Amino acid sequence: MDILLRSITGNVKKKINMRDEEGVTAMHYAARYNQYEIVKILQSYGADINCLDEEGLTPLHYAARYKRERQRRGSEALLDNQESLNLEEVDGGILIEINEINEIEDTEAEASTIPPSLSAEELASSDQVTTFLVKNGADLNRGDKYGLTPLHYAAMRGNELATKELLQFRGINFEAEDKQGMTALHMAATHNCVEIARMLIEAGAQLRCKDNEDLTPLHCAAMEGNIEIVQLLFQAGAKQDGWVTISNMVTDRDCDQNTCLHLAVENGHYDVVKLSLDKRSDVNTPSSNYMHPLHLAAKAGDIRCVKLLVQHHARIDALNDEMATPLHIAAAYNHKDVVDFLIEMKAPLEKRDRDNYTPLLMAAYSGHAESLDALLKKGADYEAVDKNDKTAVYLAAEEDKLDALKTMLAYPDVRRLVDVGDRYDNHPLHIAAQEGYLSIVKCLIENGADLDCKNEEEQTPLHLAAKNGRTNVVREMVIRDHSSVNDEDEDSNTALHLATLHGHTKVALILIKNGADVAARNSVLWTPLDCAAAKGWLKTVKCLLDADAPIDPMDKTKTTPLHLASRYGHADVVKCLLDHQANVSQRDTDGNNCLDMAIDNNKPEVALVVINSNKWEEAMRNETPDLATGLRTTPMRKLIKKMPDVAEAAFLRCMTTNHKNPEYPDYKCTFNYEFLDDTYSNWTEQGSSEGSASGSVYNEDFSLNVAARPYTSDSSEMKNNHPLMIMVHSKREDLLAHPLVNALLRHKWNSFGRTFYYMNFLIYAIFLTFLTGYIVSTPPPFVVYQELNVSSQTSERVACNLSLSLYDPANDKFDQPLFATIGKYVIMALAAWNLLRELLQIYQAKLQYLGFENLIEWVTYVCALLLVIDFENCQKNTGFRFQWQWSLGAVAIFLSWINLLEDAFATVWESLIKTTVMMIGEFEYQDIFYGNDIDFYPEITYIMFCVFMICMSIIIMNLLVGLAVDDIKAVQEQAALKRMAMQVELALDVERVVPEFIRRRFVTKCDTYKPNKRTLNPLKLLARAEAGDLSSQAISKALDPDLDEIEKVMETQEKLQKDINKLKGGVKNIREQTARLEGMLKCLLENSGVGDYKEEDFQDGD
Repeated sequence: MDILLRSITGNVKKKINMRDEEGVTAMHYAARYNQYEIVKILQSYGADINCLDEEGLTPLHYAARYKRERQRRGSEALLDNQESLNLEEVDGGILIEINEINEIEDTEAEASTIPPSLSAEELASSDQVTTFLVKNGADLNRGDKYGLTPLHYAAMRGNELATKELLQFRGINFEAEDKQGMTALHMAATHNCVEIARMLIEAGAQLRCKDNEDLTPLHCAAMEGNIEIVQLLFQAGAKQDGWVTISNMVTDRDCDQNTCLHLAVENGHYDVVKLSLDKRSDVNTPSSNYMHPLHLAAKAGDIRCVKLLVQHHARIDALNDEMATPLHIAAAYNHKDVVDFLIEMKAPLEKRDRDNYTPLLMAAYSGHAESLDALLKKGADYEAVDKNDKTAVYLAAEEDKLDALKTMLAYPDVRRLVDVGDRYDNHPLHIAAQEGYLSIVKCLIENGADLDCKNEEEQTPLHLAAKNGRTNVVREMVIRDHSSVNDEDEDSNTALHLATLHGHTKVALILIKNGADVAARNSVLWTPLDCAAAKGWLKTVKCLLDADAPIDPMDKTKTTPLHLASRYGHADVVKCLLDHQANVSQRDTDGNNCLDMAIDNNKPEVALVVINSNKWEEAMRNETPDLATGLRTTPMRKLIKKMPDVAEAAFLRCMTTNHKNPEYPDYKCTFNYEFLDDTYSNWTEQGSSEGSASGSVYNEDFSLNVAARPYTSDSSEMKNNHPLMIMVHSKREDLLAHPLVNALLRHKWNSFGRTFYYMNFLIYAIFLTFLTGYIVSTPPPFVVYQELNVSSQTSERVACNLSLSLYDPANDKFDQPLFATIGKYVIMALAAWNLLRELLQIYQAKLQYLGFENLIEWVTYVCALLLVIDFENCQKNTGFRFQWQWSLGAVAIFLSWINLLEDAFATVWESLIKTTVMMIGEFEYQDIFYGNDIDFYPEITYIMFCVFMICMSIIIMNLLVGLAVDDIKAVQEQAALKRMAMQVELALDVERVVPEFIRRRFVTKCDTYKPNKRTLNPLKLLARAEAGDLSSQAISKALDPDLDEIEKVMETQEKLQKDINKLKGGVKNIREQTARLEGMLKCLLENSGVGDYKEEDFQDGD
């Protein structure tokens, strides 16, 4: 060994202290196997005496931890024995591998005496590893990660040699505590190491030291039943202070207030109990939960301990914190011999605990037939009830204790308790049926239980069994009593109602086969189908429909199963009901049909199912008042506001094509405007609970019939409540760009909008032309002042008369131009016409008319009138305008007003160029206001210039900021939305001003459009250009849209969800099959036949 270590190169000390994969060094191994010579050699080469392994153990811990029974003298034979020790150099370090050690035995068995092979003389003369380690600096009192010192390990493992060696050293702390507060004496007492305990006591260890749980060594020994340790501790106590110490020892309590007697009794150590009692332990001392030793003995069932305690005057009627006596405890744990003994010792039979349980009730609750039989034979009160008025029979039935129940029912007097209920009038048969205890149910029925008994809610056992899906119990009951299937509870629910309400399909099938009424109604007039539909139990719904249940029964609020399924979002149930021809037009008392309920309760899946059904048109034909605004609302309007995706699906249902290929020459698409343009639709018939018939306001050629009337006479409401306008207000850009919307706008535009719009535009263009020409041709007042060579401060009336005096038509001096003379009357006529039109709009729109645009129009027309009206006779010939008239004219024409102030605006064309230049920031403030000697009309000039400057600055800065933060796309989207909104508003505004008798002529239900039809007619080409994107490709894309990335992900998620639902269904089926197999196996094991196996009906959420 020494030669091998000398041959190591490099840092020898580092290599000797290297750890293997378990974190153990060579010194640990040498100390573990008591290799004294190797320990010496390793220490001489620098091995660390106090090195730690992963658990914090030093070599001294190893020496004390592992017991050695034989010791080899001398080191020569050890070094010569190559088979017992191999030293190998691995990766520059030392690895000690013990293959065979014939003379050193590793064991963790506990030792009670010094091995006979090792005498005291041999121990004294032999160099020991423990002694060597301590003398060379090993820490005697060092704790590992759990706080255990070498002395703890020696006491724990019964290593008497190590204990004796460690106690020889002066620095040893035999009172050292681990992290649980336990000393070496605790360890010795716990592990029954008698000799080590004796050594520690002789060394002066405290007898009454306590750990973290206040356990003393006596507690530990009593708990483990180590009678020799107990005797040793008592003997040591007697030597210290005599009876005083012993008295303190037997009265010491742990954290739960247990004495050594409690612990000995609880663990059934009779000898320790007897010795403790001999040392005068108090037999009636309670623990923290008031458990007396007799309680613990009754719980353990040790009749010897019970008798011993009673002999030492233990109280038979002692109560714990649950107010239970020892007899309660014995009955609860079915210790019949203890029960018999306690009854013989006059234990109270009718004493009640906190739950008002007698020992008999406790035994019945726990299902202990032997204890029950003993108590009943001794005269226990079988009519006793607990705090909930439950009898012993009831408790046995509730806890599925068949043997206990049979034992009690064997007594004739007890048998009448089968029909005694609890405080809620639930009988034992009720609770057994509710819990599905088939054997209990059979036993109760065979012993005369009433099948028609009812509780406080008027429910029979069949009701509870059906409600909880107890298939076998239901089958057993209906076989025994067919008439009970239609019994009703206080809410008039039959068993079938409760089974369908909780989705128990198998129970429903059994009830239906045995005559249950599928059309029965409860107190709110719900049928079983209503119950199943409201909760979304698809299989149950199918079962009822297959049994010819009425599909459209109405309750008190005219609600049908379809309404309930739609309200609660059960899309699969809705689809099933629709497939069975449920009435979608049926309305409740609030006027809502199934589609309204789906939308109002935010159930888009249900709404989509209805839209995709064959009866979608009937569902869409409904109207109700909006609760917030009082305006008319329809399913289409609600979809636009709340469910735009479903609204888009409804739009697609309003479009039909004649060919799938959009390139087909005769490709055409038929658009249905019935639900998007419903001004004349009346879907609320007085006194009817259903929507109106299909197309009732349209003729066969899709035109309006004579009797059709708009739903309101208020043109503002007609516009603002129009589905198109709702799209604008709700910012539904995708819907506004839909081909159906474009087609409707195209139809309105081509029918009457274009004519009225261009007519108004032409009138306004004529008005603007003559107004502009009038201002351009009429000399401004300041020019007339210059020609008259008078000051601008001269009175306007004087200037006008002076110009009239110089009036010379022959020389065109101060003569009003012909264009201005004619234009004056044209302007007056057109302005008056437009003002009359505005008055008509006021009549139609009322308060809705008030707006900035209409204010501008009024100002324009009024200013134009005031401009051209001659207020003096001199104005008729000369055309002279007063200065205030000229200012009003500037306001009226807006763009042309600068013509009056600057040379750069001398003509209309130059005005447009100059205005465009100013829009890019070239305001030229100095040239405008300080370029000439005279400023004309400075007030109006400053006002208009400031407004122009502020507006243009805001617009330019917003554009620059948008470019900087890359927000132009959002601006473009807003612009696109605004453009579509303006198109809608234009169409609806034109429609609003068109007389009703003209407008109704162009209202149609359907319109066919051929996008691929070629035409050379310029008007038709213009109409197509104005109609938006109605190409065949756009229509085809709308009917079969390409999914974007988000939609693809959502579609994938929907598919995954469907797969998960299928898997859930498969798992449920597997669970049901497993339950069947389990029941069958149980029946086979019990040799009771295969007819009683449990086949319960559970739902996914159970």
